[in-house]
Amino acid sequence: MKSMEVNIALDPVNDGASIININVEKKDIGSLIIATNGERKIASLAETVEILSKLEKVSYGEFMGDSKYIMIINAEKILTLETGMYFIGTAVIMKDEGKGRGLDLLTGDEFDAAATEFASRLVTLAGNGQDFSAYEIY
Repeated sequence: MKSMEVNIALDPVNDGASIININVEKKDIGSLIIATNGERKIASLAETVEILSKLEKVSYGEFMGDSKYIMIINAEKILTLETGMYFIGTAVIMKDEGKGRGLDLLTGDEFDAAATEFASRLVTLAGNGQDFSAYEIY
């Protein structure tokens, strides 16, 4: 983490901020962390990098339908049932604009749009008297 020093002495030549070390995070940019139970949050770039590095060897990703949004999950948590493949848990959602730059962070209204895409693929799994929301893997 970096720090900043501000000097104001009514001296237009020398007044201002000196960046010693500072960490700038934009609140409207990041990845969407969303769970199959509907909970969600926005992760900063640093958080996203940390999560993806932990998932590196066990990740599974797929586009959500025809959208630009990509859901990334722990492949070891995929349930294979007679009716298909499902995921219960928390996913990272990023985007791929198709410009050859790879994955990119979400901004602004994209968080809600990505959450809507994710929710549209949820199904209900029932067993032992309990119901669970699950993401259906295609």
